[in-house]
Amino acid sequence: MSKALETVPVATTPQITHPEIQKKPLSWSNIALGAAIQTFEVSTLGQPFEVVKTHMAANRADSIATSLKKTYARGGISGFYQGLIPWAWIEASTKGGVLLFTSSEIDYRARVAGFSSSWSGLFGGVAGGVAQAYTTMGFCTFMKTVEVTRHKAAGASVSTWRIAYDVFQREGIRGLNRGVSA
Repeated sequence: MSKALETVPVATTPQITHPEIQKKPLSWSNIALGAAIQTFEVSTLGQPFEVVKTHMAANRADSIATSLKKTYARGGISGFYQGLIPWAWIEASTKGGVLLFTSSEIDYRARVAGFSSSWSGLFGGVAGGVAQAYTTMGFCTFMKTVEVTRHKAAGASVSTWRIAYDVFQREGIRGLNRGVSA
């Protein structure tokens, strides 16, 4: 009878402890570096390609060679940098910071909510891209496009700001962000 009362060791499941989720600190040096790299990129090859691409979109029948010739005829080498200052610089210097800040914040919030680091990273990247597109890229891309295509419109001497104002009056914020979802 004494054997029946003896305690038998029971196998227990080890307790799994998860490390405390910590928020990554905001690194201003990384944001500044991202802004500098983006600004350098757009100031060298980015803007000339953007101008030629925009010209070809506005003039569907033009080949690459024709687009290059017409852009050069419109302003020489400077013609390839239409819209660089200030619009492309504003966009380049802000979009990296918006992406890093938003993606880091959403990544942290998703991990706290219990998502894996993979899913959290995915949510952070998507949210960062959306924030980037709607806060910086839409309006700046609109303004760069106006700079490149303004010569086609009657009254080409109208300022970029006036064109933006007229579009905003007609179509609201959607008119200024028309190309964001492309």
